[in-house]
Amino acid sequence: MDSLIKKPCLYVISTPIGNLKDITFRAIETMQYCDLILAEDTRTAKILFHKYDIHTPLKSFRTHHLQEDIDFAIREILKNKAIGFITDAGTPGISDPGTHLVRTIRENYPEIPILPVPGPSSLSTILSISGWKNQPMLFLGFLSPKTKKRKIILEKYKNFEGCIVLFESVHKIETLCLEIQEYFPERKLLIGREMTKMYEQYIVLHSNSFKETLSLIPKKGEFTILIAPKQY
Repeated sequence: MDSLIKKPCLYVISTPIGNLKDITFRAIETMQYCDLILAEDTRTAKILFHKYDIHTPLKSFRTHHLQEDIDFAIREILKNKAIGFITDAGTPGISDPGTHLVRTIRENYPEIPILPVPGPSSLSTILSISGWKNQPMLFLGFLSPKTKKRKIILEKYKNFEGCIVLFESVHKIETLCLEIQEYFPERKLLIGREMTKMYEQYIVLHSNSFKETLSLIPKKGEFTILIAPKQY
């Protein structure tokens, strides 16, 4: 595997969204042979490293020190190193700070290769079990914590005919679902809670029993919301 690692290079490595067994052999090998792994949260990364006997040096990539950490990463890559980037869960570059690092390299250091090591993503996971037509599909990620801004976005896309995927925390899941019903009153919602984890749960909300079903959803964990298309 060592001979297959490119140097210099940034590897964007997908990790499990919950179940640690959902990792690819290539992801493990790439992390083992990189010179350094940048992680959104080193505490989460260490759990994965321990399970798969990965001893590569690990450094946090902090949103509150973003430019400093981007500069550090680029300096290391320019020293002819292979650097891996992992997020807390899933595929980097989707609602996480990895986007900023990738964009900076693409815009300022086009000679540096950026290679994906694909794997799990809550985005593709929820789509795969919906049974709904998912082309076209719109990904909105986390909406603004401010009610007015959230509603502006929902209003903007209320006539989009395909699937719409959103992320939400436990603190605002009920509020967001009620707002979605306001702008998409005839559409079903598929909610994935704690996907791939021990207490994973999938709930379909229908317009005729929306509030009743929503009230039964445990307010614990992480949520992915899929708004059904106008035509299934």
